[in-house]
Amino acid sequence: MTARMDRTASGARHLRWGGEVLATINAHIEENDTLSDEQRALLVAELASGQALHTNLGEAVDAYRRWLSTGRVGIRASLRVANFLLDQQQVATESALRPHRKALADVLPGGIATIFSKLPLSRVLRAGNVRAAKIARTGASVIATVSGTGGLPVLTPLAEGLDAGAARLELLVKKLDEEIEPQRLPLKHAVERAVLELREGFARMDARLRDKFTADFIESLYPELARGSRAVRDDDDADDDDTEGEDET
Repeated sequence: MTARMDRTASGARHLRWGGEVLATINAHIEENDTLSDEQRALLVAELASGQALHTNLGEAVDAYRRWLSTGRVGIRASLRVANFLLDQQQVATESALRPHRKALADVLPGGIATIFSKLPLSRVLRAGNVRAAKIARTGASVIATVSGTGGLPVLTPLAEGLDAGAARLELLVKKLDEEIEPQRLPLKHAVERAVLELREGFARMDARLRDKFTADFIESLYPELARGSRAVRDDDDADDDDTEGEDET
């Protein structure tokens, strides 16, 4: 049996898959002279039903793609800048504190490592938006607490810099969660519903065709798949259909 598209594949890949199936049905109608009038009429009806489902999926995928291309580009750009600025502040803070390691160790159990949650700075800089902001807030609090004590200079500007960077990142994360995600989710869910409807439509089609067609004929309608049944195989283009990612349609 020819594998069916994996249900976890993106809407875009289901759209490609569905188009291949419908094109094959149409090719049978136009080119297969062995079909009886009854079989051809049945295929014509199935083609119309399938095209309606495919069109619905196409509209959902297009709407989601348009949103991905415009709706969150600004917030993603701002998050990159906020992360960059906070990373720079964290690097500058560690550099400024390094000459005071001994004094820090005297007043702060764990010393300088405690400032950034005992993580190597390379991991701090890859912590992700929410965790990065939390680490910066914690570091700022620790620095403010020990500032000017035990022979340490006034470190308030370092703490304020970390707090400002964390606040910028937190504000953008809040905007993403409260303003941007509510726009995305309905569009994503529309794609998921359309994918399910297309899959169910093809499954019902297969069941109806079994009364008038052989199993081999039904299998001929479906294209070969690749990448764990998550993409249509295309021998002519190794990069074809390489469209899937975290938020891919």
